[in-house]
Amino acid sequence: MPARVTIAIISYNSGATLGRCLAALAAQSEKNFRVLLIDNASKERPAKLLTGLPFAADYREMSDNLGFAGGMNAALAACDTPLLAALNPDAFPEPDWLARLLSAADRHAQVAAFGSLQLSAADPHKIDGFGDHYLLTGQAWRGITRPTVNSDIAYSFGVCAAAALYRTDVLREIGGFDERFFCFYEDIDIAFRLRLAGAECAVVQAAVVSHVGGASFEGLSDFANYLIARNQWWVLIKNMPFVLLCFALPAFVLLQIVGFVRHPRSSRMKGLWAGVKRTKEFWADRRHIRRMRSPEANAGRWIS
Repeated sequence: MPARVTIAIISYNSGATLGRCLAALAAQSEKNFRVLLIDNASKERPAKLLTGLPFAADYREMSDNLGFAGGMNAALAACDTPLLAALNPDAFPEPDWLARLLSAADRHAQVAAFGSLQLSAADPHKIDGFGDHYLLTGQAWRGITRPTVNSDIAYSFGVCAAAALYRTDVLREIGGFDERFFCFYEDIDIAFRLRLAGAECAVVQAAVVSHVGGASFEGLSDFANYLIARNQWWVLIKNMPFVLLCFALPAFVLLQIVGFVRHPRSSRMKGLWAGVKRTKEFWADRRHIRRMRSPEANAGRWIS
């Protein structure tokens, strides 16, 4: 039977956690999947970790670090299944994780991106993420509470790509991941474009993973702060509908002024400046996104 889903793992110096991730996939109750491991030029290549696994696995080595966005696009190009799952090498799914995601995909045709309930690998009683939220001022964060809903899914602005399931055809229709983001906010950009195209995003409450978080970046480094600040601006200027942008832009600018006064030479300010210098490039993308926008587009419904 052909696989229904490809599980893409983008690794970068992930040897400390990747073995546990693969072992969790080997224990899945749903067996109809293939794994595509994209390695982003790790110092120690992880090919040996794929030996002896009870599932089909394809391994590809990148000559350079393409970031998460570039790695996911490499996986999307190689994907021949109707569904594509993204799973971080530091995310360890429960045995029924994939079965729960696939079941939700069968029942909710209007949803194009399904997220997982992410628990902290250090403390299983602590929620690491439940959907992605987005403020009108341009900041995004993972939810840390479970809403009470009488459904197997909970709708959200977006889903965290650390453990998510996407409809492959819809991802391709919106142009895949934006590789200019490299890492951070690339899944928020995806969520924006999916919603503008008329699709929904939702979290499958029973699809559970334990997540370490920041394993490849060794925590929130200066480089991570640089990328976050730069990419926040790009998401805002590229995707925010114009009417909402008229309110969002002044608030965003005010927050950045406060940040500059407090820490004028910080990595965040450097990242913001790098983003602002390419404003024209990302503003031009709005025309293409507007052409893809559906009359039923609902991007603003989940913006706080």
